[in-house]
Amino acid sequence: MRPRHLVLFVGGILLASTASSQSIDSPPTVPDALELLAGSYKYVGSAQKDHAAIEKSIEAAITSLGWLGRKIARSRLANHKELPARIEISRVGENVSVVMGDYSALAPDDGTERALVGPNGRDSKLHYELEADTIVQFFVFEHARRKSTYSLNKAGQLVMTVYMTSEKLASPIEYALVYDPD
Repeated sequence: MRPRHLVLFVGGILLASTASSQSIDSPPTVPDALELLAGSYKYVGSAQKDHAAIEKSIEAAITSLGWLGRKIARSRLANHKELPARIEISRVGENVSVVMGDYSALAPDDGTERALVGPNGRDSKLHYELEADTIVQFFVFEHARRKSTYSLNKAGQLVMTVYMTSEKLASPIEYALVYDPD
């Protein structure tokens, strides 16, 4: 073999070995939030304490309303007092599916909004944002917005945190519920 051909041959081998070692040495892919959180979870909080916390948050939020407005707001916000016994998170094709009790919220995993009937029985738009270890669910209603985050705490439990705002409320409604893997 001529020296020039030998150099090309050895260079080709080095290039090939470098390329193959890069694929081996490249960092492993990190699972997205949907892969991390996919599964079935059962409610393990204290219903009495959680109902009290939700009630306190609702009462603080409706303080700026008159007595009739507070009565209407309480009835419209009653669905927050229903603590889903189970939450199921999964990928369905290109969609994120979060099932909370009897309610199913399905929307594309790319953040595209989808029109649907919200958990309160009213028309809304839903979209998801997937972060490294959190699924963020956004419902937009005519006069309100609800942001629910799903993430794992240090004990491996699913925490659903709800943050709801409206131009008619004096303050946001905020609460968190805890679920064990099922």
